Amino acid sequence: MAEPGATPLPIPCSTTYELPGLSVDQNVGLCFGLVVRSVGLAKGFTGGIRSLKAGEVPEYTGVVEEARRHALERLVAHAQELGANAVVGVRFDSSDVGQGLSEIVAYGTAVIAR
Repeated sequence: MAEPGATPLPIPCSTTYELPGLSVDQNVGLCFGLVVRSVGLAKGFTGGIRSLKAGEVPEYTGVVEEARRHALERLVAHAQELGANAVVGVRFDSSDVGQGLSEIVAYGTAVIAR
């Protein structure tokens, strides 16, 4: 289910290798979307204070959620550049790439479906 206020993706994307109601005709290849984000001084400071006690840290949750959305949008754009009209097997990965910097990557298989 889409998040309220979220922009729908222009092509079907699935974490599975099937698209209900569609048939995958051609595997176009690997596609990905990459974002490197910093939490920022203000959110980092308030998030750091909140992290001293147990529970969710909304400042960090919001940054990661936005980064994942951005990576997914870039994944879709890359798939479309490859000539695909859908993406299957979508996955996310993340890692720290430097002090205060996180990499979020969305990747999958670009396909032509009908």
